[in-house]
Amino acid sequence: MPSEERFINFNLDEIHKAIAIGCIKEGKRALPDGSLSHIEIDEEPNASQDTIYLNFDVANGGKEKVEFSRKFFALSLVFFCQGSGIPIPARGQKVLKIKSDSITMAIMLDRKNLID
Repeated sequence: MPSEERFINFNLDEIHKAIAIGCIKEGKRALPDGSLSHIEIDEEPNASQDTIYLNFDVANGGKEKVEFSRKFFALSLVFFCQGSGIPIPARGQKVLKIKSDSITMAIMLDRKNLID
């Protein structure tokens, strides 16, 4: 059965905008006033990796870390894509590949599911 894979890459600026949109849509606290410096996930062997940490260089010269669930993070990226005219299929498994300075959303589509 044929399958299809799509990859969407997000830089730090796009991630910052996506999470800000997600916070507004989901009624969460606004992000710190500053720039997103890097992203972290818990790399410990027994960690669930369900929590994603955003690290900000805040306006007063300090640093601030904010945490979000992986589910909220993925939803925020989808909101960003919808608002930017980037097509995202409703069906398909979405997987995040997280690096310190970017995120890739992989979308796997089974052609059988597209025909049904």
